[in-house]
Amino acid sequence: MHDDKVTGSWQQHQSGIWASFDFGIPENPIGYRFELVCFEDQEYGDVDCLSQAAQCSAGPDGRLVWWFAGLKTRAPSGWSRVSESPSCIYSEDPAAFEERIREAVLTAFQESPITPGQLTMQPSPHTLVGAHTNVYVEAGEQVFEMNLLGQSIRIVVEPTEYTFDYGDGTSLGPVRVPGGPLPEFRWGEQTATSHIYEQTGDFPVTVTTHFSGEYSVNGGPMVPIDGRAQVTSPVQVLSVWRSESRNVADDCLVNPTGVGC
Repeated sequence: MHDDKVTGSWQQHQSGIWASFDFGIPENPIGYRFELVCFEDQEYGDVDCLSQAAQCSAGPDGRLVWWFAGLKTRAPSGWSRVSESPSCIYSEDPAAFEERIREAVLTAFQESPITPGQLTMQPSPHTLVGAHTNVYVEAGEQVFEMNLLGQSIRIVVEPTEYTFDYGDGTSLGPVRVPGGPLPEFRWGEQTATSHIYEQTGDFPVTVTTHFSGEYSVNGGPMVPIDGRAQVTSPVQVLSVWRSESRNVADDCLVNPTGVGC
């Protein structure tokens, strides 16, 4: 296990190649903060600079800020500026604003109407005991625009991991691979996300897509959200059948009461 990974597992991709797929998203090592423009070198601010900061006119208490980023293991004073021009925030208390907006964004992110991944099974709605049933999910980037704490917020989310629940008490994940479709003539082959059912019956299959996100404040730089959202797809019922083969002497035209007629 590598230091920046939770764990991993060897699985066979649908191409037939065996590969190691990482489980778990490592913690983002990069931190973000902002500083008020005009206060870089002066405790009380540069008067001429402050007089020009009135361009934050979208709301009351507008202040220009620079955004900085750097490794969380380093002192924030050593982080680097991440934008060529400042952006605005609107707050009476900028010093307390950063934590408040982070918490508000995380809550909004996790409560946003994120569209779940589209679950597909091959074959479906019926499959056979002992055969590989290919299960995969399709999910993409989604964008949400909103107003939080008087700020214009843009949240961009993307799928980063998937947990497959096969409905028979077994599951796979979370894994980073979503699986993918197979041509019909290859149905029954093993894939990275396929599953073999050991018993007949009807099984409720779902997949939970884990989304990571970034946000920007009033057009500022994109900042990673410290947290994830989980969205589960609607249940699809898969019927697992058993097949039997018999040797017969006549077809059903000759013997209409024969096996399978």
